[in-house]
Amino acid sequence: MQAVQIHNGFFLVFARGEDFIPTLSRFCEQNGVHWGQFQAIGAVESVEIGYYDLPSREYVFRSEEGPFEVASMDGNISEMEGEEPVVHAHAVLSRCDESLECIGGHLRAATVALTLEVCLWEVTQPLIRLSDDETGLNLINIAA
Repeated sequence: MQAVQIHNGFFLVFARGEDFIPTLSRFCEQNGVHWGQFQAIGAVESVEIGYYDLPSREYVFRSEEGPFEVASMDGNISEMEGEEPVVHAHAVLSRCDESLECIGGHLRAATVALTLEVCLWEVTQPLIRLSDDETGLNLINIAA
């Protein structure tokens, strides 16, 4: 991955074959990025994408080989007590064929297929995740 510091964050260029979420988490840990917001475009493969099923209080994921164009990816960096930076990403992915069929949801894993260009803005307000009894999720609580 290549990185350059910008006004209030970083511009990152991921290389083919990099595992997106752990690489971004490691970058944040090494560069003192505790809280942030990011957007990305590029191409990924070997993805795990899904949604949170509230009645069962479980994420439902499916694996897709791809490759996919990243039509849209947004996410944030937050913290939970005693853990490395938490990368929370959602994506809309378009199949790389004539169908251009899209899938979207919570992104648990993705390998960079060609490149992935990420603009990461640092946030100065602490973004702390706390357990929420009502949903069973670890939600950001900006009042924490």
